[in-house]
Amino acid sequence: MRKFIPLLLLWSCQTSEPAQKILDSHRETVGETSNIRSLTTLSNCMGPEGQYTTYTASSFTDDYVLFQQDYTYKPNPFYALILTKDEGYGLDENMVIQGPLSKPIIAVLKAHEFHEVMLQPESRYFNMRLLEDTTFFDQKCHQLIASDHLGLPVRLYFDQKSRLMAGISQVNPYKKGEIIQVHFEKWNKKNSPVIFEQLTILQGSETYTFDYESVDFSTQSIVKMTFGQP
Repeated sequence: MRKFIPLLLLWSCQTSEPAQKILDSHRETVGETSNIRSLTTLSNCMGPEGQYTTYTASSFTDDYVLFQQDYTYKPNPFYALILTKDEGYGLDENMVIQGPLSKPIIAVLKAHEFHEVMLQPESRYFNMRLLEDTTFFDQKCHQLIASDHLGLPVRLYFDQKSRLMAGISQVNPYKKGEIIQVHFEKWNKKNSPVIFEQLTILQGSETYTFDYESVDFSTQSIVKMTFGQP
């Protein structure tokens, strides 16, 4: 069941005052999140090769995430367990640890926690600065520039009318020179926090779509996997 209650946001002391105002406005519009401790999401996805599903089970208070993708167009799924921004492991279908993942791969998988990105951008990005207004996916937006924990640039877009985050664009940490744009769509404003239910990803010449079947928040901490056990 969906449970929505706030999370105290720890805004970076390096965020500029104009950027802070944009973030505060977004936070106010999103609503309460302070008691959220974990969340799970399940989305039906479409990419250049076909259909697949993406499941995430994340801690809202640290970097832990269980990541699972199952594909209609190939037999083997991709499962991974991320413990920190620097430590993660591939899993087999029985959830047994197979081997370590590189930091760029960990960053790509963590980037799939799209609702966390939207709900608490300050936990992911640093040195936020306000740039000139721009248009992002046909939306007139305020634009912030920041850096992620790898030091790579990222831009955050906030719709001028709704005040909600419209999406992000960032350098692909796994493919030099490639830009990834993520657009948040189909907002559900019936509950608090406000969430998006669809998104579109433009990655180079490729397009991916996510249609969320479920986005579930909990006030309970996530039950974390132990090595070799589900």
